[in-house]
Amino acid sequence: MKYELEAPVDRRLKAAIDLPFRMLYHETKLPEHELPDHFHDWHELICVHQGEGKMLIDHSIVDIKAGSLIIIPGNTLHRTFQEAENPLTSSAFYISPAVFQGMGGEAASIQQFFERSRKSRNYIQILNRKQMDAFERWIEQIYTETVSQEHLRTYATLLLLQLMLISLMRMTEAVKSEKTTLSGPIWMAQALKRLDEHLHQPVSLSELAKEASISTAHFSRAFKKHTGMTLTEYVAARRIILSKEKLLRTDDTMTAIAEASGFESLPHFYRLFKKHTGMTPSSYRRRMR
Repeated sequence: MKYELEAPVDRRLKAAIDLPFRMLYHETKLPEHELPDHFHDWHELICVHQGEGKMLIDHSIVDIKAGSLIIIPGNTLHRTFQEAENPLTSSAFYISPAVFQGMGGEAASIQQFFERSRKSRNYIQILNRKQMDAFERWIEQIYTETVSQEHLRTYATLLLLQLMLISLMRMTEAVKSEKTTLSGPIWMAQALKRLDEHLHQPVSLSELAKEASISTAHFSRAFKKHTGMTLTEYVAARRIILSKEKLLRTDDTMTAIAEASGFESLPHFYRLFKKHTGMTPSSYRRRMR
């Protein structure tokens, strides 16, 4: 099977061999090449080799620098902000859940490496020099294997990736986590919390602005500045993420999922879901389960 990266990530990602992950190796991106706020089914691991910047992850902002290990579970909103004077050089892995298929019962433990970050909302770990050296050796081994012409390189690359994830699990149990902090003023944090807790209900810009004691125009400008999206775009993205979870973790009907996720109608749900994922909700459930 050929695995395609259907997520809205850098289109320069290429796969020399068919694997359920993609890799960017020691890449320095210009600020103008960074993606806007986005999310995708694949988990993401980023190792920062040098430079400084900030990252918005699930409406929280954290500083990133050399030695940062960024752990982004699938379907988590995120975006990188570069420092123009000291751009980031990093290596990144985009990892499909298919990586864990056929690994036996312990595969669930490896997936918890990502779910642990989601539950704790600690997405950044700071590696010391020894740990960073060890991780960079894994990166070198995996990259060397992907570009080689050796027999069984597909199998060998996948094994190396799995071993790297196991190594990271063990390593990060004792690594310092960088606590994420909510972006923006207090009223912004309160608005985002309310939106996330009431996605199944209609959203009113004027109501949110009134609760924040600011004008609707100021609320809209500030919301766009701090999240990178309009209120409508943010709510749609969060509802798509919620519906994905329900599609995979429940046997609810499409009508029930659309209603529970806050979509105004079943056609509206289908239209937005296909716009964001490239497939219908039914197709997504069949493919991802």
